[in-house]
Amino acid sequence: SLILFLPPPTPSRLRRYILTNRGMHAMYEKYRTAAFGRCPHVFCQGQPVLPVGLSDLPRNYTVNVFCPRCHGLFFPKSTRQANIDGAYFGTTFPHLYLLTHPEMVPNKP
Repeated sequence: SLILFLPPPTPSRLRRYILTNRGMHAMYEKYRTAAFGRCPHVFCQGQPVLPVGLSDLPRNYTVNVFCPRCHGLFFPKSTRQANIDGAYFGTTFPHLYLLTHPEMVPNKP
């Protein structure tokens, strides 16, 4: 039998995946269902947030979340998400996502 040993996912490998059509669609579904959480600001009215890294280098920072309405950066409320390396999403994901899906850009509070 053939056994494949694949290396574990690396931050650059995941960053490349989420920027593909399949990856963007998967992230669209997660954003639409607020899988990454919602903005804690009252004026944002529960706006879904997007994951973002503060560095593209692994093991520097954990993931944060970006609110496209108020442009705030926050720590995720989920402890499971709070332990994810931010480099897996990169520093530019939310901005590229919103450029790709302009219909998802909310009005300012």
